[in-house]
Amino acid sequence: MKFKFWQRKSSDANPYMDENMSLDDELDDPLDGIVVPFRKRIRARWEGYDDPAEYYLMEQQLAAYRRWLQRMMILAARPREEEPAELDLEEEAGRWPPERLKLYGKLFDRGIMKPGGHEYALELAKPLALDETMSCVEIGARIGGTARVLADKFGVWVTAMEQDGELALLGMERSVAAGSQKKVPVLHYDPLAPEFRKKYFNVVYSFGELFTVDKKDTFLLKMAESLREQGQLLITDYVITAKADESSADYKAWLAKEDIKPHPWTADRYKDVLGKLRFDIRIAKDETELHVTQIKHAWMVLLSDLQNSGLDPDFAAFLEDDMEMWMRRVKMLENGELAYYRFYATHD
Repeated sequence: MKFKFWQRKSSDANPYMDENMSLDDELDDPLDGIVVPFRKRIRARWEGYDDPAEYYLMEQQLAAYRRWLQRMMILAARPREEEPAELDLEEEAGRWPPERLKLYGKLFDRGIMKPGGHEYALELAKPLALDETMSCVEIGARIGGTARVLADKFGVWVTAMEQDGELALLGMERSVAAGSQKKVPVLHYDPLAPEFRKKYFNVVYSFGELFTVDKKDTFLLKMAESLREQGQLLITDYVITAKADESSADYKAWLAKEDIKPHPWTADRYKDVLGKLRFDIRIAKDETELHVTQIKHAWMVLLSDLQNSGLDPDFAAFLEDDMEMWMRRVKMLENGELAYYRFYATHD
């Protein structure tokens, strides 16, 4: 009769262990200076490793990554708030629960979280001539959807950076799930103290996110310094126009509804600063009409689906607030106080 594993004596279950030895005992003989716990040595042999130290080192290297991945999974399940010292997400935690991400998955292409979706991202990338030899950094990557699309399509390496700490963690979880954590890591960054590798990237790009960055002069300087010779810059962003009135009710309502406080520039200021940073601006185009069309189309499709299938209770709680935020943007764009610009430039 075969015994179940919990009925066997330890010597039966582990032929390499005598009856007087505990599973927590450590080996006395060092392997390359490493004392391998007995249970790890047994596991290494079970996994087919000739050298237990090799297996033990591999497990230590993966331990930190496993702990971080566990945090991401916990965040996605909306647990109670972690201690700030552990996750440093005191302000952000809980702002992006699964239901809200589900709403954005239906609203825009899944993972993109931006108007235009996959097709627009690929259209914007055309002047960059991306390939597998190039490295990019995306500013304002959200959960990294655009970065993963470009990596899949062109083989390019993208460091995706997001200032919302919770979105950055959720984005890295998705890169891990897609097996692209090395090619498309999603990292949290501080816009007031950005740390970019100098002279490392071929391309820096940002799609509709820099208007929330304060002190953009310094930020753009850091972006320029991160580029290699003949590097490329691609930005789409919200800019204020001469019609903007910061004291108007529409302007104040727009500011109040944004997730992150806006700090918009004018298009002329962008051109001036980029010129001073030795960028040769090839494209400076007002794409407001296209952007408004993309936003309205996305919401019309979503609301039509809801009318046919009924309101999904999973994201009903977020529908009203997010719809109002986007409609406030549209109103500002349509009344001419805001515009949506595309800038493409090369660096000498």
